[in-house]
Amino acid sequence: MKNKTKLVVLLVAMSLITLACGITLTLPDNAIEIGELRTDQLQISTSDPNATAEVNLEFGAGKLIIEPGATEGLLTGTATYNVDSLAPSTTIAGNVVTLKQEPYEFKLGGLPNVGEVENEWDLFFSQQPMELGIRAGAFDGEFEFGGMAIEELNIFSGASGVKLTFSTPNLTTMSEMKFTTGASSANLSGLSNANFSLMKFEGGAGDYTLDFSGALTRDATVEIDAALANVKIIVPAGIPTILQLDGSLTNVNMRGEWAGGASSFSLAGNGPTLTFDIKLGAGNLELSN
Repeated sequence: MKNKTKLVVLLVAMSLITLACGITLTLPDNAIEIGELRTDQLQISTSDPNATAEVNLEFGAGKLIIEPGATEGLLTGTATYNVDSLAPSTTIAGNVVTLKQEPYEFKLGGLPNVGEVENEWDLFFSQQPMELGIRAGAFDGEFEFGGMAIEELNIFSGASGVKLTFSTPNLTTMSEMKFTTGASSANLSGLSNANFSLMKFEGGAGDYTLDFSGALTRDATVEIDAALANVKIIVPAGIPTILQLDGSLTNVNMRGEWAGGASSFSLAGNGPTLTFDIKLGAGNLELSN
């Protein structure tokens, strides 16, 4: 009876996470039909390589890796999987590209052998300007965006673990960077190199590190809204920073050259300014350099 109760709780939890991600979860009696491990080669070009591409990635569950390095077209890479329904499909309409698993409803198909499912995309992008949207379920993400030309970035994920970095500057200005996630962990670094004017971060219960190292070349605003979270913000000394906090149940720890208290904090410096507007439920906020 105890094991049955645990299974019901697990199914309910997984269903809630899946619904939050917009992915349909079905649990028929039979186990998932595991096939041979396949690797599909991906190579995608748009009709006008000099114009901005609108790129939409729709990924179910597994591992998603993105980095620069494509020398031909917009995107090259591989998709490796062992469940037929996870085969990727591509739609190109002018400069609008959608790469997704068809159907996007990730049918779990049963629990007994879910651990045997393999699903991984390894994608390399060129320096073509793009507006990039990523929608994924429960997954592990490794994103290196440095050296790409991203004009807008929108990431939406469920329960996930994401490492995102701009190790070198974005090759163009970014109007908005948005990261939305459920109960998860995320480590975002090199964010000053992203060259955005506005960043929005929304998270559920989780551990989040936002590191604004890099070259800040213009004023930027960062809006953070999270509940029951541990949030760590790292801003290099010398970048002028203004931070406003709305969160009466939030514990704040300051390290380095941060000044202030209660709901207002700051860093002295010269050059472009970072402005933070943070809303936290019960949680912890760490400010460091």
